[in-house]
Amino acid sequence: MSHINLDKPRYDQSTYLGRAKHFLLLTNPLNAFASNSDLEEAKRIVTEFRKSRKLPPGYDEDKLWATKYLYDSAYHPDTGEKMFVLGRMAAQAPMNTIITGCMITFYKTNAATAFWQWVNQTFNAVVNYTNRSGDAPLPTSQLIASYCAACGGALSTALYLNSKVKVRNQIRRKRRK
Repeated sequence: MSHINLDKPRYDQSTYLGRAKHFLLLTNPLNAFASNSDLEEAKRIVTEFRKSRKLPPGYDEDKLWATKYLYDSAYHPDTGEKMFVLGRMAAQAPMNTIITGCMITFYKTNAATAFWQWVNQTFNAVVNYTNRSGDAPLPTSQLIASYCAACGGALSTALYLNSKVKVRNQIRRKRRK
């Protein structure tokens, strides 16, 4: 019988360092690249350990916890379903880096600004939907309304601010002449 409790975080959540370690392991971008067979194996190991409370052959405490964090990064905590890979928290850092880089690079036309704002809001919606509570399902109409409001707000704000920056830059150029 093992003393390990996989139903609680490994690190002390009352300290900053404990919370940081926990979430760094949970959101590790490398977890997004785990194969389906690795994820299924992690699920099997975690499920078997919870039933038997015995370390599987070839596993020590560190390897079991690494397997548990891989499992937690890919399976919804309420439903137990495997989550869409781009909606997992492990995909946040690489995806946001790509999207933000594109938003910073492609801003000169309204079409590019609108496109990358839409991509960003769509990605945010995918992450939020993937990580939603399994206890209280939302009506589809509310999800669509929220998505449209987020996209509309982001697009209008970005286009408005871009227009103000362009006007300001034109005024500056005229003053220099």
